[in-house]
Amino acid sequence: MVLEKLSEWPSQKALKILIISGIIIGIFFLVLMNYYYDLSNYPVLFIESQLSFSGAVIKSHFRTMNAEELYYYLIWTLLDYGYMVGYGTLYFSLSLFVARKFEDNSGWRKTGYFAAVFGIAGALCDATENFFIVLMISDPRGFPDIWAVTHSCFALVKFILIITMFIWIIVAAIIYLIKRKSS
Repeated sequence: MVLEKLSEWPSQKALKILIISGIIIGIFFLVLMNYYYDLSNYPVLFIESQLSFSGAVIKSHFRTMNAEELYYYLIWTLLDYGYMVGYGTLYFSLSLFVARKFEDNSGWRKTGYFAAVFGIAGALCDATENFFIVLMISDPRGFPDIWAVTHSCFALVKFILIITMFIWIIVAAIIYLIKRKSS
């Protein structure tokens, strides 16, 4: 199985470096993103827009923004790609780090490999979602509504993957700590 390669690669030392790097990269881009998001005066929280499944709703948001604010929103969207590198690296590495605390061939270890892949897949869905945001910004009042629906579909899958991965990390870490304490 391809995922079995994750039992040894990357090394534990590399995972620790990747976890720290992911945190640093993520925080760096998040700070920049927050600055540009505030400048954009986007009228709602981004999650409301991401899960709107409606071209009309997103167009109504864009109508409240002037050209400069749309430009800042575009910068925010492009900076998000750097943030994706940070959180994708962190989620992948942290999932593997926790998974490797369990015995070889255990269910927890094997599902941890899937959690790691979910972290990367979530970032890739986010990247695709942002591609549609860039397209919509290019014609903020006349883009095809299907772009908004597609954007929201990728956002929904992203959230499902990332939430599933977070739940796995939390539950697996608790199980590991309970097992360690009782042995």
